[in-house]
Amino acid sequence: MSRPALRIVGVACAMATLAAACTGGGDSEPASTVPAPTSTITPQRSGDDQLTIGLLLPSSDPIMGQGLIEASNIAVERINAAGGVLGRPVRIVEQNEGLGDGGAAGVAALLASDLQIDAVVGPASSLTALNELDTLVSAGVMSCSPTATALALDDFPDNELFFRTAPSDSLQAQAIADLAQRTGVSSIAIAHVDDIYGRPFAGAVSDALSEGTRTVTTYPFVRGDGMLEDIAQDVVESGAQVVVVLAGSDDGTAFLEALSKTNFGSLIDVIVNDQFRDPAGAQRIEALDPSLRDRVRGVAPQAQSTDEDRPFDPPGLFAANAFDCVNLIALAVDLVGTDDPSVFATQIPALTTRGRVCRSFEECQRLLDESLNINYNGPDGITELLVVGHPARARFDVFAFDETGRGVFEQSIVASRL
Repeated sequence: MSRPALRIVGVACAMATLAAACTGGGDSEPASTVPAPTSTITPQRSGDDQLTIGLLLPSSDPIMGQGLIEASNIAVERINAAGGVLGRPVRIVEQNEGLGDGGAAGVAALLASDLQIDAVVGPASSLTALNELDTLVSAGVMSCSPTATALALDDFPDNELFFRTAPSDSLQAQAIADLAQRTGVSSIAIAHVDDIYGRPFAGAVSDALSEGTRTVTTYPFVRGDGMLEDIAQDVVESGAQVVVVLAGSDDGTAFLEALSKTNFGSLIDVIVNDQFRDPAGAQRIEALDPSLRDRVRGVAPQAQSTDEDRPFDPPGLFAANAFDCVNLIALAVDLVGTDDPSVFATQIPALTTRGRVCRSFEECQRLLDESLNINYNGPDGITELLVVGHPARARFDVFAFDETGRGVFEQSIVASRL
């Protein structure tokens, strides 16, 4: 099939199937209120035949932020070494995502740049994405987040201009449900922080568990209302054999502390979400009753390779995700022959499914030049996006806690919406 034909088929498929639409890795949980999105029309803009990618990432974060930036730059260096895109080198413009203003200053600076920004890698934070995505969409700029996992982004009206290579919390919910079902128990409790983060997360886990015909009881809690110990006791007296705890690290650990004061009843497993792996909570996890701590397992999106013999290239927390964002943007532009976001963005999901597997920009570009469909699989080997721009499958780490309260990797599991 010729490359022009590929473009027509890809756009048709995207329009026909668009019916629906970090937390892990250092992303804070969304606040209790989220601005209502207003994007409905993408302004018309044309490409200038020069792919320019803006980086909206937390450069002030010396660990994850710098790793994401370095991975993005490595991707661009390799693309340019292979001849660039549209016959010209890809350019990068960097702005600090920041924290104090929710990313607004960084977005404004990118949009005001003397260079026309075609796509943005970022934001890293779910909260920044929820606050600023509407501005990027309204400007007709495509964005790809390597780490924003908030479930609220699943249905954001993004005009097909937002993608993410990090799995949504709705997919993490599936992974948590899968882990709970592997225990074989029939009675499961879900204790969740009662806010805009916890309620939909708990609903997604409950829905996934219901498909397995389990008995599921939900226990919302609010830290500071003086009732955490009562709710923990209710969970124990419910007869549940597994309790799933969904919350930010601080609130969630407070619930585990309350649970630690009970006799644990019939509980054999406590399953927690990704934010419990925050090293800041290690001392409190260490102080838990050891017999409870030994029951706790967590689920988190895989941030980096756990195989010492097969490390990701480039290395670093979620570096593979940022690397994928850059490569998919460049491949989409190369495929359609224009850096107009309204044209190339629609092609991105199709580049990750049903074609010849390729792992690098150069390899994938060569296959496209031969008029072949491609299945881009990046460093983690599992890149696959739904037509709405979110991962269809993802690998998750299952972790436990050692006697020092440090999260320790146990195994990997794959969750899928296919």
